[in-house]
Amino acid sequence: RSELDLTIQRDRSPLFVALSDGAIRNGYTLKVLNKNHEAKSFTLHLEGLPGASLQVVGAEAVEQDATALLEVPADKLRSFRVYVSAPRASVPAGLVKMTFVIQDNDGDSHASYRGTFRGPDND
Repeated sequence: RSELDLTIQRDRSPLFVALSDGAIRNGYTLKVLNKNHEAKSFTLHLEGLPGASLQVVGAEAVEQDATALLEVPADKLRSFRVYVSAPRASVPAGLVKMTFVIQDNDGDSHASYRGTFRGPDND
């Protein structure tokens, strides 16, 4: 049985936010299920979105590497509010496929979730 489960839901309204520096931000709700009988620390990072940064509300984040450290109690589901920002040039067609990857810092358990990052369409 898997010791870790990850689900992510992208905000539908608004689809994206244009920041004052020209970057684009999307919001997500991330749910991590720790099926271990002890509290665990996980590292979250992004793949497939160049120049992206992560901000996780209520968690220690290391934005320059687009990573965040998440703590989840034993046998619990914990929700996190996640904001992903990327330069406008990283979203040339208005939509980029990316992957959230979560790794157990003490072991080899990991999970991934393929998602999308939205930006303005180029007309």
